[in-house]
Amino acid sequence: MRFDLSTPKSLTAGIALTLAVLAGVELLPARTLDLMGPGIANGPYLMTTGNADDQTSLRWLDAAKQRHLRCQYTRLESYMGCGLTYVLSRNDPSQGRDLSHFDSVEVDLSYKGPSPFVRLAIRNFDPRFSKPDDINSARFHSVNLRLRDIGTPVQVDLNELTVPEWWIHQFDLAREHNRPGLENAVGVSIDVIMVQPGQVHELEMRRLVLKGQWVSRDQVYLGIVVAWLLAASLMALRGWTRLRQRYNRQEREIDALTARTRQLRIEQEKLRRLATIDELTGVLNRRGLEQSLDDLEAAAHGMTLVLLDIDHFKRVNDRHGHDRGDEVLRRIAAVVACNLRASDVFGRWGGEEFLIACQGTRIRDAARLAEKLRDRVQQSNIDGADGRIAVTASFGVALAPPGGSTADALKRADAALYRAKEAGRNRVETDQSLQSDAPTTV
Repeated sequence: MRFDLSTPKSLTAGIALTLAVLAGVELLPARTLDLMGPGIANGPYLMTTGNADDQTSLRWLDAAKQRHLRCQYTRLESYMGCGLTYVLSRNDPSQGRDLSHFDSVEVDLSYKGPSPFVRLAIRNFDPRFSKPDDINSARFHSVNLRLRDIGTPVQVDLNELTVPEWWIHQFDLAREHNRPGLENAVGVSIDVIMVQPGQVHELEMRRLVLKGQWVSRDQVYLGIVVAWLLAASLMALRGWTRLRQRYNRQEREIDALTARTRQLRIEQEKLRRLATIDELTGVLNRRGLEQSLDDLEAAAHGMTLVLLDIDHFKRVNDRHGHDRGDEVLRRIAAVVACNLRASDVFGRWGGEEFLIACQGTRIRDAARLAEKLRDRVQQSNIDGADGRIAVTASFGVALAPPGGSTADALKRADAALYRAKEAGRNRVETDQSLQSDAPTTV
């Protein structure tokens, strides 16, 4: 049976399979490694620099099982260790066990003594800097367990273990070598810190088991998502193929219908352009602008209006003739159009006046756009009968907020344009009555 999500049976089977995989991941027994079990680790070994059998300061209270130790130093020693270590390496001290697949360690121990903490530590041999003849060179990871934490069996997440500052300071390695990593763990230790002469410490280990997942939940979930995406893609591809076949069957009918309506569309486009496009400049005329502004106002998203007027345009017509005046209008329209976004509305408002509606902008952004356009217009190169025609333009900018009146914004933009003319032309003036830094919603 082909697997097709578009059929109820296949969809039901896919959901059932997904639930079965999720249930299997949750019900799958945890991956465990009992460090105190036979054949898993060497030891445990007492933390001492000498022979433990000759020392009375650090000894086993149960020599057969080696789980219960007692520490009592009568005098200050150069090293006063009080703890035990399970060695994970065999004959080669540089080859340990990969513990990166485990998430936590279950610890069951009892402690009697004055220390406020019992430390759990794991050493990881890193061949980039660790030395086989120096166990201290293996990167040290530890976490301090308070006495109230170990009153009952406790499960410690391995991500709680960190590389302590004293180890980082002692070896002074590059930063990347100080990152936690348990890919080659060579030893797991339980010890008491801050041991002083005369103190008595008793530590008994009952359980030390690493726990993890056989299969990463993240990988399973990712696999499920990928499988469903793949199935959905195949379904979409199959649907697309069917649609393509249906399209090919109907193509001739569509071509015939297209041929009949093509001429009507051409005539319709001509009428539309005559109604909304300015014949001289090729941009929207006033009617086209009014329709676009009505649509933007109805959407209630807000807009910013920029009103542009060519300075001394009558003087251009009088001095260079109306043909050159028309060329100036066409050139200015082209300069403005090529500096706008596709979403901006632009057209000839009347005479030598143009209007830009910027949807979804701040008024200060529209003012910057107007200043950019002012500079482009001033730099435009238009040849006249007596040489280059110097053309400048004045700008008025006003905000039409969401739900606001476009007609009111046009009045305020026109007033700002008037101020620009009065202030000497070739400048940008912004309406200050509705200034806002917040962008309008698109």
